[in-house]
Amino acid sequence: MTLNEHVAKSVLDAAHRAWSDGDVQGVLANYVDDLVYFCNTGGVNGGPLTIEGKAGLEAFLDSVVTVAQSMSVIESFQFDVGIGRARIACFIRHRKTGHTLSGSYRQIVSFRGSLICRVEEFHDAARMAAFWRLVKSETLEATAR
Repeated sequence: MTLNEHVAKSVLDAAHRAWSDGDVQGVLANYVDDLVYFCNTGGVNGGPLTIEGKAGLEAFLDSVVTVAQSMSVIESFQFDVGIGRARIACFIRHRKTGHTLSGSYRQIVSFRGSLICRVEEFHDAARMAAFWRLVKSETLEATAR
């Protein structure tokens, strides 16, 4: 299958549909084994997070699915020379507290063949950190009762 804008968008869309269904294996089916995932937030002390390989991404995604329900859809997509640039609308609801966060973020996606080999996500880091701090403080408060 020749990689073009339609195929690239379809692969990325399939990954987001699987994520919205809570299907981690479905997400991973759209990635090469030696993938690189980068996010500008989510790492130690709220800094950047980089994950290499399917096993690492699977562990990360499983940890998110355990505590939260998420949905994401492509709002816009551009493709040129093997690289896709997308704006993603997203929603996350923490299962225990019911807190929600919605908004959008940017993705830069590189492909190898017709699979994703590298994805870079750029979120509103301050909003994301505030959401998880709120969830953490409320979860700790409930545990202390």
